[in-house]
Amino acid sequence: MCWKNWIINLIAALLVQAALATNVVAHDLSNQAVTIGRGGDFTLHSFGGPVSLQQFRGKVVLLFFGYTSCPDICPTTLAVLSNVFSMLEAQELERVVALFISLDPDRDTLELLRKYTGYFHPNIIGVTDCLEALNQITEDYGVAYKREEKPDSPLGYVINHTLDVLVVNPEGQLLDTRIRPATSTEDILAYLKKLLGSSQ
Repeated sequence: MCWKNWIINLIAALLVQAALATNVVAHDLSNQAVTIGRGGDFTLHSFGGPVSLQQFRGKVVLLFFGYTSCPDICPTTLAVLSNVFSMLEAQELERVVALFISLDPDRDTLELLRKYTGYFHPNIIGVTDCLEALNQITEDYGVAYKREEKPDSPLGYVINHTLDVLVVNPEGQLLDTRIRPATSTEDILAYLKKLLGSSQ
């Protein structure tokens, strides 16, 4: 529904403005010379039960690492992905899913992740696990993150993390291409359509 997308975009924009005003903005730990991880299958926990990358064979899977208390880039990125998903044809949408992988398992319960991703799109699934499992996945996928204590912030800390969206093709392979935060909705849409068309 168009009104829902408009509201999501408005909320995301307001969150970014508020974060900028309070200097609580996530730092991008993506390397300019991106080192692509080796990828590989993994299983994480969602509100609906275990979620394995392998179960999405035949689909394009977008991986975004963050946390629900992120003041800026996480809600903005999820809002963009929601808009992109809303522009896909029904048969295309059946072959695309996004996993929002929380790097804050102590705070981000499975119920909270369900509610949070539910604000954006049904094809966005919130998942997490213990830090040991998350550290292995982030290493496998070339994702950097670091918790930084911020006693003066409302949360008491921030998690600086890679801001890119990673892309896994229908064969389960991690692609070299990363979707950067500045990438337009139109460019992401065109890229996904190209991937979906090449896998038919």
